[in-house]
Amino acid sequence: MSEVGERNVRQNANAGRSNTGRIWATIVIVVVAACCGLFLYFTYLPAENGLFNILILGEDRNYSRNGDVLSAPGRPDTILLLMVPKSSRGAALLSIPRDTLVRFPNGGVRRINSSVPEGGVDLARELVSDLVGLPVHRHVVVDFGGFVELVDALGGVEVAVDKRMKYEDKAGGYSIDLEPGVYHMDGEMALSFVRYRQDGLGDISRTARQQEFVKAFIREAGSFRAIPSYPNMLRVAQKCADTDMTVKEVAAVAWRLRRLDSDTINSATLPGYFKGAYWDPDTQGIEALVRSLQDSAQK
Repeated sequence: MSEVGERNVRQNANAGRSNTGRIWATIVIVVVAACCGLFLYFTYLPAENGLFNILILGEDRNYSRNGDVLSAPGRPDTILLLMVPKSSRGAALLSIPRDTLVRFPNGGVRRINSSVPEGGVDLARELVSDLVGLPVHRHVVVDFGGFVELVDALGGVEVAVDKRMKYEDKAGGYSIDLEPGVYHMDGEMALSFVRYRQDGLGDISRTARQQEFVKAFIREAGSFRAIPSYPNMLRVAQKCADTDMTVKEVAAVAWRLRRLDSDTINSATLPGYFKGAYWDPDTQGIEALVRSLQDSAQK
């Protein structure tokens, strides 16, 4: 073969390799762009004022006079507002005592936990929004059975108990007998822990324990060891939780909560005062607290 022919062969080979390289580079760029697009799509939150607010209701059971569980909607035993920021890595958790007095649309003043039996989750969302001055974008409702199954699906949660806890509620069907210490709680023990209110401040102390449990649950769910439990947790959540969150919103919230711990989740209880057996909201205190929680969540 002549020198010219050899040079043409080499040029054609180089051109082929160059074209192949460009093709693979294009494929890589397209794949990376697609992955980035999917990531942005599934982690985007339509957060108003920078916060995506989720009302979490732990629903109590209703009982007949002979102790049978009724199928009618129960009163919320736990009321939490989770504030997830759109762009930062913090979050805030506000507990609303179930005996908080609020004004209903008909003008009557009653406990906030009577909202669900009277008007469903929509009424609860409306009352919470009016109470704290923030929009409620989505809700999650879990009953006692769903809570137990979800904790068990995760494999349990490690929680510190700071005081002696001993009580038996025969009507409610739960009991607790714990010494101070650290426990790896299964679903039944965790349910008794978050329901316990037999101490000096009653429901106010209980809201603090519920906040600590939620933080511990988020911390455990965000750990690498929890990854194998995700399919089972998803199955339980689909079966037991009532929510209007989309799959995309769940993914976006989970992405933001995955690395949070007790230091990056700011929690508080709705300011107020005891008024007999009720909790009377402190309007000015609520406004100041909500501003503080908003600021801390978006730092």
